[in-house]
This record gives sequence, structure tokens and C-alpha cells, in this order.
Amino acid sequence: MYNASELRIIQNLQNNIECELNRIGLLYRFFSRTKSESSITKKFLKEPDKYSEYGKKIQDLFGVRIILYFPDDLLIAQEALSKLFQVDSKTVDEAATDNFSATRCNYVFRLPVDLSSDSVLIKKYSYIDKTFEVQFRTILSEGWHEVEHDLRYKCKDDWNEHSDLSRALNGIYASLETSDWGIMKLFEELAYRNYKSSSWSAMLRNKLRLRMDDSIDSNIIEIIDEKNLGKDFFRIDRNKLLTLMLNYDIDIPINLNNIIFLCNHFFVNSLDLKNIAPRLILQKFMDAEEKYKEKKFLSS
Repeated sequence: MYNASELRIIQNLQNNIECELNRIGLLYRFFSRTKSESSITKKFLKEPDKYSEYGKKIQDLFGVRIILYFPDDLLIAQEALSKLFQVDSKTVDEAATDNFSATRCNYVFRLPVDLSSDSVLIKKYSYIDKTFEVQFRTILSEGWHEVEHDLRYKCKDDWNEHSDLSRALNGIYASLETSDWGIMKLFEELAYRNYKSSSWSAMLRNKLRLRMDDSIDSNIIEIIDEKNLGKDFFRIDRNKLLTLMLNYDIDIPINLNNIIFLCNHFFVNSLDLKNIAPRLILQKFMDAEEKYKEKKFLSS
């Protein structure tokens, strides 16, 4: 049985996290769960000397898995959650150059006080920590991790004396990792071809790879064509743009027109585009700049 309080907590966490990831337009899938009371007690009784009130505690009463479409979004997603919650610990493996092995990207965050104080199980069991675990993966590696967890990690004895097959399974992961980057490079090439054919909506959509499927307004396209701004938008660094949106707390509907106005305000600086931008959108950009400068000043 699951406690209603724990279900409310994980739903609250999911809402907060998805709101932040959606704010910057990332493409992802989200999974969350809370352990039942029986699952927690079973984990404790399996290794009773491992967990205690004043020693190591169970930290995954609540679990979140964020599946990113592209590998270069892993870091920005980690930064997004690190802004929302206090990091307790993290395990981020570096890819080895001399052997095949899966890389972990797991964070443990502190629960906000208002949520941890609402947990029935945390109050009841002193060996449960006021934390939740987050796993970050790419969409291609997710399937491999599921197979590996259920059929190798949980069945280690089955793999004894079969290190060649274990290595082969890791090799499949390595090929998926290569495919992750291959897909990203494919979209970069597609964006370049869109740029060469002056297909500005397609270029921006495939270059930025964000959650938007609309088209740029004709009056914006006219200015881009007349003022030869296509190259300026093509050269915008995607990571810099997303980092700016994250750190400046930019909160606008994610669509191609607004992204054009955002890129113009911070990178391109076309007066013609500025003149047709909605006043409310421009004010949001200026307010975000002011708040960011104030925050940096106070922290310096």
C-alpha cells in the first residue's frame, strides 16, 4: 500500500521539475515513483546493519528518472534541478576510454522542508533520509539500462564465468552512446541544410531542438531575409541560449516567434525585429536582465 502523503509529495516534485524543464523547452520523458512502506521495510531488513538513524540512511524513498532526447541536454537538466533543490550528493561517471561500461548520472537532492515534514514514512522510520533520487539518462540508453538492471544487476549469478558476454552487453551500450551523438549531429546537418535553403522555421527548430512545432510569422521572415539575419541566428550557440534562459529565469511561451525575439534581444540586436516584438515580451526580457544583475551583485 502507498501512503497518500507520499503520493502527494512525489506529484509535487514532478510538477515542480516539469515546470522548470518546460520553461526552457527541453524534450524529455519523465518517470517518478515512491516506495511503499513494505518495500522500505524489506530493503531495511535485507541489510539491517547498513542503515541507521545516525549513520547511512535510505535516500530513495522518492525516485525520479528524467529521459532526455539528446545527450547535450543532460548537463542543462542537471543544472535546472540544482537550481530548484539542494544537492546532497551525486554520482556522475566519466566515460572510460579503455573499456566498455555504462556511465551513471545520479543525483540525490534534499527534499524541501514543507514536503519532508508532510511525509508519514520519514516521521515513522528514522533510517529514511529527507531526500529524493534523480537519474538522468538519454532516450536511447534508457532501454539498455532497463534490460541490464532486470536481467544482469538483479541476476548476477547468471553471469558468473561469462565475462565475455557481460562485456558484449556493455559494448551494446557503447554503440547506443555513439548513436546518441550521431542523432545530434544529424540534426545539426539538417539545420545547416535548412539554413542554406533559407528555411528559417525549420533551421531554428532543428538547430535548437526544443519543444516547438509552429512556424515563424511572415513579417519576421521578411525582416530576416531583407536584413540578411539568417547567418546571425544560425550561429547562435544553443548551450549559451539555454543556459541564459535557465539562469535569467526567462519565462515565456516556447514558440518560434518568441525564441526569435529572445535571440534577437540577447544576441542579434536587430532594431527592426525589436520594433515588431510585443512590448510585454520585451519587458519580460528587461526585467529578467535586471533581476539577474541584482542577484549577481548580491552574491558577489
